[in-house]
Order: sequence, then C-alpha cells, then structure tokens
Amino acid sequence: MLVAILLILPNISAGECPPTPENIDKAINSHIEKIRASEYCSARSIKSENGTVIAVYTAEGECGEDKESTPGTCSNNWVRYMVGSIGGRIIGPIKVGGKGDLSDSEIKIEGNIVEIDGLTIGPNDVMCCPSVPKTKKYEFSTSGFKEIQP
Repeated sequence: MLVAILLILPNISAGECPPTPENIDKAINSHIEKIRASEYCSARSIKSENGTVIAVYTAEGECGEDKESTPGTCSNNWVRYMVGSIGGRIIGPIKVGGKGDLSDSEIKIEGNIVEIDGLTIGPNDVMCCPSVPKTKKYEFSTSGFKEIQP
C-alpha cells in the first residue's frame, strides 16, 4: 500500500526563485510572511537598470488575519505585487495584477517609470485565460510607486 503525506510549511515557495538581490528577496519574503501567503517563486520577474531593481512576484492563498490556517492555504486566489530598490532603498510593495486582473509578461524601466505589459480578462474569457493586451505604468521615487492612469 502506497501512502502519500503532504506537508505544507509556511514560507515554502513553488519552484526555484530566480537570482534576486538580497534586499529585494528580504522585502518579498517579509511581505509574503505579513500577508500569510506563499510565493509562486518560479513566476518571480526581476528587471535591473541603472541602479534600480524592480521585482514582480506572486502571492498565493493569502490568509491575512486568519491565524489558524497554514499560510498560503486560504484561497485559490493569486495576486501579483511589485517591489523596487532605488540605490539600495526598498519601495513598495504595491499590487499590480492577479487573478481576474493583469497577468504580466514583461517589465520595462525607462527613467523613473516602470511599465508592466501583459494580458487581462476579456468579455468572453474564462478566469484562467486572459487574452486582451494591457499595460500598466507606475512612476517611482524613493517615496514609492504611483500608478499613472491612461
């Protein structure tokens, strides 16, 4: 008889995280711990340019105030967040997408603007399969991110 045991531990991430500067990694892990979620590590995106580092990462199954449940097991929802480092100073996190919203595929940095390109849910799409191109832009400084409305 074959018996399988599934052990879910807090702060375990799915897949391997791409190489990430230590201060960004620490900021992501701190946020994941705070919201009591798990990170889908293989979906982490990193972009670095002229001393600025931007990371977009996925938090899954956020438990928030639910202290009884194992972190990362409270829903089948996922959210994309962004953090940055400007000259070593961490800014963010800020929500930039997720289930039913933007599913990003590319990060661009131009000056003090971060552009996130991807797909969003169209009128005939199911939640799994966005098909409508979408871009979000954020201005950033050492005080944080601010979304630029089109």
